[in-house]
Amino acid sequence: MNVLKDWRTAAWRFLEEGVDFLIIGGGITGAGVFHEASVRGLRVGLVEKGDFASGTSSRSSKLIHGGLRYLKRLQLRITRTACRERDTLALLNPHLVWPLRFVYPAYTQDPTPGWQVALGLSMYDHLTPFRHQHQRLGAADVRQLVPVLATPGLEFGLAYDDCVADDAQLTWAVIKGGVRAGGVALNYARVEELLWDSRGQVRGAVVRDVPSGKARKVVAHVVINTTGVWCDQVRGFLGSVPGRLRPSRGSHLLFPRHRLPLSVAVTGLSPDDGRPVFAVPHLEGTLVGTTDLFHEGPLDDPRPAQEEVQYLMRFVQHTFPAARLNLQDVCGAFAGVRPIVDTDAEEPSEASREEAVWVERGMVSAAGGKLTTFRVTAAEVVAQALRLLPEERRPLDFDLGLATAALPDRVSADAVQALQARGVEEVVAFGLVRRLGAQALPLVQASPWEALAPLEYQFGLCPAEITYHLAWSRVVHLADLLLRRVRMGMWQPRQCLELAPKLRRVVRRAAGWTVQEWEQELEHLANELQGWLPPKGAP
Repeated sequence: MNVLKDWRTAAWRFLEEGVDFLIIGGGITGAGVFHEASVRGLRVGLVEKGDFASGTSSRSSKLIHGGLRYLKRLQLRITRTACRERDTLALLNPHLVWPLRFVYPAYTQDPTPGWQVALGLSMYDHLTPFRHQHQRLGAADVRQLVPVLATPGLEFGLAYDDCVADDAQLTWAVIKGGVRAGGVALNYARVEELLWDSRGQVRGAVVRDVPSGKARKVVAHVVINTTGVWCDQVRGFLGSVPGRLRPSRGSHLLFPRHRLPLSVAVTGLSPDDGRPVFAVPHLEGTLVGTTDLFHEGPLDDPRPAQEEVQYLMRFVQHTFPAARLNLQDVCGAFAGVRPIVDTDAEEPSEASREEAVWVERGMVSAAGGKLTTFRVTAAEVVAQALRLLPEERRPLDFDLGLATAALPDRVSADAVQALQARGVEEVVAFGLVRRLGAQALPLVQASPWEALAPLEYQFGLCPAEITYHLAWSRVVHLADLLLRRVRMGMWQPRQCLELAPKLRRVVRRAAGWTVQEWEQELEHLANELQGWLPPKGAP
């Protein structure tokens, strides 16, 4: 059985029968709209020209946070909304969004005095029903928490709560929730033109199935453009329309945990311009970012510019001198492009991150917003799109706010131990729970012992998980598996390139690829990982 061919055939059959909403774009905003509309009982289709979350939604700073810098600019609405959504997402998705303590070290020479940051954190504490309480730490306590931190001029520290996430896996989990509710999501399906009714209103699209090359018509009551930084490109199908976006780029560096060991995240100020920069520990490594520059280059394959790499290296060397970091310690790097609505701001950091939703000739478009607030943006988009639906197609809960259904399955804190009790090695158990949530247990129960043995140890990848993803996670290319369903390609791109040929037997068996197709997949993976490799000068 060709699993890939079977699910794509069924998806196209659904789309060609017509839908209420056709969503263009499979990043976090499109995923949120897809989920929000599907759980309301609508007939919904989503198409994405690449893989789900292959754009900005796999290249973010991985923060689910209120955004202290928005408070500084008195952007209270988005900060309050983001804080509330942060706490809600952590409750709904405990294996994908997890709390983390952040420490802000205050120095005598800082351009922003520590007492001003403390005042902002006092406001931050009260922005959600879940009461948070920041703490003031003495300089000695800060040094104990972060031994590699710079100490000259250190006055005190401020500890506060935020969350981090795996952005690509969160996006896929939201899409899975929409699929379970009856929607159909199709990756590698590129919109090439719009369909129009007799009144000149958009009523669908011509969509090309990239693997087969075949183009098909998909008729829809409402077309929704959630393509992020590609929003203006899709709007170009409407004819001559003014651009609404001015994208900005954020770049990041990745370090092995042993080279930048942190038990808490650190929010520090860049020695160059005083901007806040984060150093965030993950299980796979430590992420440092981000920059904020207007992006003028190609949208499809952004890369960190040399000056951005140097900017971030100066930050880590200034903030963590005891770690003695240099460019050769960088194990990965990536850049993401933010879909910022153009507000004539002179600097990208001054531009608002609030979402914008509007209708043109029957097509709903959305831009702006944050990873943290995707559910709020999705609810606003769906509310706008429902007004365009024929009255007989509108669901009874038309006036409801955010959908209350949980996004992925919940997972208990004891899940890893439960798998270990069944004989699964700890590293595999942890990887399965982290990536599959509550679906890990039935997979273990249905898998033979040899399929649960680790193929590599940092990510705990085993044959059973590979087979699962190829059957159920809408994987079309090897890069989808290793870069987004399992984040090895992000955290260790060179190691990923070395491991990939060793997966030939299990992947080919599960995917049904020929020898020639397998060689093409290795080449495609190598090309896609070019945008994640360490910068020049790193080994």
